[in-house]
Amino acid sequence: MRTTFGPFVFDPARGGLFRDDRPVPASHKGIRLLAALLLTPGEAVAKATLMDAAWPGTVVEESNLSVQIAALRKLLGGAHDGGEWIVTVPRVGYRFAGVVTRTNGQDESADAVAALPLIAVMPFGIVSEELGKDYHRGWHHR
Repeated sequence: MRTTFGPFVFDPARGGLFRDDRPVPASHKGIRLLAALLLTPGEAVAKATLMDAAWPGTVVEESNLSVQIAALRKLLGGAHDGGEWIVTVPRVGYRFAGVVTRTNGQDESADAVAALPLIAVMPFGIVSEELGKDYHRGWHHR
């Protein structure tokens, strides 16, 4: 399901947020927070719900949420009416304040963006089949 608001298209199937058919360099946490806010536009989303969306199964300080929301607000910029896309709901959480449109289909411009190469960054670790063998940084002589 694609969600359009202002010049933005949020398309989880294609990997995130687009503005004028170009990918917006949002963080992974920012994308998860935006997805949670766009589920119920205009309604307050509790801080705990947003934290579960961005940091599933992890306990984090509430300040992390504030930092990510601030970064997302900066990335989105101001709404057409001069307000913010994401509004703070005191003592509750946040709500998405923009008007959204949801669609199921893709248009030709979406196909052009989908043709762009994607890069995945994966964690790296050394796996040894030799039990008891431990690898450390630097050179070791025996």
